[in-house]
Amino acid sequence: MKKLILAEALCGQTRLAVLEDGLLAEIYSESAEGERCVGNIYAGRVENVLPGMQAAFVNIGLEKNAYLSVADIPVDKSDLGIDEKDVLRNASIKTLLRPGQEILVQGIKEPGGTKGARISCHITLPGRYCVLMPTVDCVGVSRKITQAEERARLHDLADALRPQGMGIIVRTAAEHVEEAKLRDDIAAMLRLWETIQNRQRYGVAPALLHRDLSLIYQAVRDMLAGEDVEMLIENEAQYRAAREVASMFSPECESRVRFYEGNEPLFEQYGIDHQMEKAYERRVWLKSGGYLVIDHAEALTAIDVNTGKFVGKHSFEETVFAINCEAAAEIALQLRLRDVGGIVVIDFIDMELAEHREELLCCLQDALARDRAKIHLAGFTTLGLVELTRKRIQQPLYLRDMQPCAACRGAGLVLSPQAVARKIQRDLRARVQVGEDGPHLIDASKEVSEALYAMGVPAERCYAHWDTNLSGAQYHISPAQESALPPKTRPLPRSENS
Repeated sequence: MKKLILAEALCGQTRLAVLEDGLLAEIYSESAEGERCVGNIYAGRVENVLPGMQAAFVNIGLEKNAYLSVADIPVDKSDLGIDEKDVLRNASIKTLLRPGQEILVQGIKEPGGTKGARISCHITLPGRYCVLMPTVDCVGVSRKITQAEERARLHDLADALRPQGMGIIVRTAAEHVEEAKLRDDIAAMLRLWETIQNRQRYGVAPALLHRDLSLIYQAVRDMLAGEDVEMLIENEAQYRAAREVASMFSPECESRVRFYEGNEPLFEQYGIDHQMEKAYERRVWLKSGGYLVIDHAEALTAIDVNTGKFVGKHSFEETVFAINCEAAAEIALQLRLRDVGGIVVIDFIDMELAEHREELLCCLQDALARDRAKIHLAGFTTLGLVELTRKRIQQPLYLRDMQPCAACRGAGLVLSPQAVARKIQRDLRARVQVGEDGPHLIDASKEVSEALYAMGVPAERCYAHWDTNLSGAQYHISPAQESALPPKTRPLPRSENS
């Protein structure tokens, strides 16, 4: 599989697109006016401690206070016994934090909607080969390194190189890397940690102590592993900076960072914006003729699989199995492309054979393996639905680039013209009952005006005006000047049943 990373800079915004075999798989953006929070390290000041929620709200200098869960607060357990650790783990957050206290935190989830950012006191400092965790005493190796001997070698090296009381996670890029490179990587992270501590020591909360690498730098550090990966950059200044970062983090990858010299804009050349348009749509068509319906709700994302135009060539069971497998691959791609996080529930087409259900889960698991986000595939529920969770870091694509519809208020549905007409009828009746006998001028859309004319109204001397500025459920009732009615106005008949 050939992977191509494209970087575009335009009017203060940087966009990064990841293509796999020519298909858009991931899209990221970063704006000069919109500061990212994830990865940044702050000196925060505790504003509120809520024992009922086992959480606190911390001022880190952003518009909204950040949310800190008790599970994200480290505790010094070095002098505690096993039983004492359990007691402390279940203690109230009031024993760990107090209002006004200054603490060191890191952003782990971007703010979105009505919610502020989510933060953690467990700091992570990613390097090229390792992640340093100053507050956690552990050693781990990336699950994507599967060879047992190599995992053992890297685990032993990390355990020997890590400072006492700190943790190290060995990244996938460290596979078959010699000890010297791991040692240098850890040393660089330790120097950064010392710098952050010094800034906290002499600073005043709330304050930003360390800004995570920019989007381009992160891509060079995290995405260039593998011989089949290349990066094309449109902006010359970003290209020079990316080459410099590549020479520091991974010199062997420097030659794969290239400057785009085409006459056509980079994203246009590769059809990125056209592919992105499809990521906003609710319905996703499959090559076979089947389709997915993707619905985003507050609690979860629901995905429905449908046969559509696909009729198959063999038995119904084989037809369903084939389209479900195709859908599984497309669902994995759409989760990455739309950056869907949280709970995902998939309603595949029902299959009778248990072995087909097991094969489908394997197919979905293989497709999800390409995703850099942490995913837990829970499997089939008793109702035949497939559940999974995907770690949410930044806002999903539909929230980043879209806003609720003014007509439907984000529901995706609007009142029918007949329902709006009934609402106007009730409004007119209420006005008549309090002595407002008319005449009444009703401004509404063409469809609502026609529905009112067909249904009639419960009052005399009422006029419907087709207002081109109104749509959906919008209408306005005002006193009518019968001698000067606006154009596109006609009298409404009184309903016989009023």
